[in-house]
Amino acid sequence: MNTIPPYMQALQLQGIDQLVQVTLPVPVPKENEVLIQTKAATICTSDLHDISSNPFGIQYPRVMGHEGAGIIVQCGAGVKELKLGNRVAVHPVVPCGVCEECMRGLGHLCSNMGHFGIDRDGCFAQYFLQREDRVRKIPEDIPFAVGALLEPVAVCLEAVSRAGDMKDKTALIVGDGPFGNIIARLAKRAGAQRVLVNGRTPFRLQMIPGAEILTAVPDRVADIAILAVGNAEAINTCMKALRPRGRMVIFSSVHQPVSLDLFSVHVRELEIAGACNDEHKIDDALACICDASLQLENIVTHEIAFNDWKEAFDLASNGHDKALKVALVFN
Repeated sequence: MNTIPPYMQALQLQGIDQLVQVTLPVPVPKENEVLIQTKAATICTSDLHDISSNPFGIQYPRVMGHEGAGIIVQCGAGVKELKLGNRVAVHPVVPCGVCEECMRGLGHLCSNMGHFGIDRDGCFAQYFLQREDRVRKIPEDIPFAVGALLEPVAVCLEAVSRAGDMKDKTALIVGDGPFGNIIARLAKRAGAQRVLVNGRTPFRLQMIPGAEILTAVPDRVADIAILAVGNAEAINTCMKALRPRGRMVIFSSVHQPVSLDLFSVHVRELEIAGACNDEHKIDDALACICDASLQLENIVTHEIAFNDWKEAFDLASNGHDKALKVALVFN
């Protein structure tokens, strides 16, 4: 095991559009925490939004990144299951365990939720901390960049779960980014008879296996519609596509006001459900990552060295015609 250095390199958000590489002390694990040497961290669309507009009110400065995997190099007091040298992936959401929502079993909707890159430092760093119960061991044959997809897969499982029983139904996913791609795969896994995908980027659309690609979405074609892109126009696309008694799942955040046709909701008995974080989906997500038939390794199209992070973020922001998910990798 390598000696832990006193300092590390990290990407710290210091203001709107001010992501900076800095030198920081390597953190020390508290009780029930582990210190992880980062091997891969994938860039999420929400990271890009946090950097450009800070919708969640991050208090600066803050080390960013919430999709990570690596090797445990130090364990705090009370850590029971994890050991030095374990290859692990992490879930970035930390429920408090004592608030009303946690006591109802809804830790993913915790009133005092902790989250990497928002109220605690994340994994765009050479080392990071996480509580043991939010960490999972990954097999030797799973690349770290794929392990970093643990939380993205978990939240996509939540979207599929909130859609209800998909067996033998037609599911429409609006959005062709990494999350739309993963949701499409998981919808097929959940038994959907037809998986339709609507998006704007030919490169990304052709990366979705087994889906029927729609350049225009007909009315009343789907039993389930999942919003996997954050704009108001797409909500109307989902609504019009639903058959009577259909259900729309709001997976992506839409920050602008939306005009909703409640008359259609009424006369067609439509349902609208939110999907935020994930309700106890970590272990199912791990199983998906290990399921070769889902080919989730194809989601990560680029691995770029940490020191070239500016190139990685530019590709994640502007390279939709050639990239899906971009991973920072650490020596």
